[in-house]
Amino acid sequence: MTSKSILIFSGNNQRAIIAFCRYAKMEQIPFDIVANGEDDTIFQTSFSENVLATRSKNRLDVESVTYFYQKAKQKRNVDRIFILPSTEFLNRFLLKNRKSFLEDGVEFGLCDENTYALVSDKHKFSEFCRLMGIPVPKDSLKIPNKFPFVIKPKQYGQGLSKINEKPILVFSKNDLEKADHLDNLSDYYFQEYIDGPSYYLLFHFSRGGEVSIYSQENLIQQDDGASMILAKSSTIHGQEIAKMFIQAFQKIGFYGLVMVEVKFNGRDFIMIEANPRLWGPSQLILDSNMTLFDDFCWDNGLKDSKVSKPYRSEVYYFWSGGLASNLRNGKNPKIYNYSKDQFYLDYHLLMASDIYLKNDTLKIYLNELN
Repeated sequence: MTSKSILIFSGNNQRAIIAFCRYAKMEQIPFDIVANGEDDTIFQTSFSENVLATRSKNRLDVESVTYFYQKAKQKRNVDRIFILPSTEFLNRFLLKNRKSFLEDGVEFGLCDENTYALVSDKHKFSEFCRLMGIPVPKDSLKIPNKFPFVIKPKQYGQGLSKINEKPILVFSKNDLEKADHLDNLSDYYFQEYIDGPSYYLLFHFSRGGEVSIYSQENLIQQDDGASMILAKSSTIHGQEIAKMFIQAFQKIGFYGLVMVEVKFNGRDFIMIEANPRLWGPSQLILDSNMTLFDDFCWDNGLKDSKVSKPYRSEVYYFWSGGLASNLRNGKNPKIYNYSKDQFYLDYHLLMASDIYLKNDTLKIYLNELN
């Protein structure tokens, strides 16, 4: 195997970052971290010992990234660096500069830029799924005359100041008035709001055509469609909808990790969106014996062999800090196919599955609750 180590840019999508750090440490895959500013919560973890450097807050440019990976090469005495494709902004940046990075011995496990954009840009992927016969919500380029609906960007903006990247849930006229800060509505489209049980279909597509697929059921989500608070490993990846997505991704030559959110409306699984990067509840990959990280690392030359593990369904993922934050700010988390009563009954099990209630991240756990 070519000598290679991983470089991780932390500070965004942090729960996924933490999960991958745990995996890399467990598998003894060498990795270094570039912290995002002095206040990066990675310093509150045992992985602070892997921090190679600290970048200026949210700064990402070719010059600084080149400095960081050259420093990692020197420290690890390797000739190739693998940058973990952990966030949308980072991934787009890497793809934009792909040629120069590859020539300098830097890899990142992403498909080509056009294919990535087709999957990640919400309107493009929705239209593609429609063509592939996959159920999608109704959408419009004009503001709907009835509530609720969702405002989504047609494509990813080059800066968060230009386009609001996160979908905006609109349940009332008041919600719509709050969204009037959006600079140019022509950059957005309006999608039917789908209610019902929520799931993630979780995939890894290898360059050689092999597919790994798992799923999780989402039980509690932060208000305004933000991060998942509670989920559990599921078996819905055995449904026909999963085969339809496999065919769709293979048709466009996609490879890498990707999460697809679907909702069940009582008759069909409806595609909501796709994210071709690490996802927040990635700790569930480890706890339920999904092989997604194994397959991803093997496909990118970070491991010599793949492993086979017995998949465990009905395993919980819980982020108590996300729940505490919502409640502290007077917000109401979205509860799906679950209930408050069931939450109290399950609480002792959920605490054992808390993403941060572990020795390596105990400071984050305590700080989030306080």
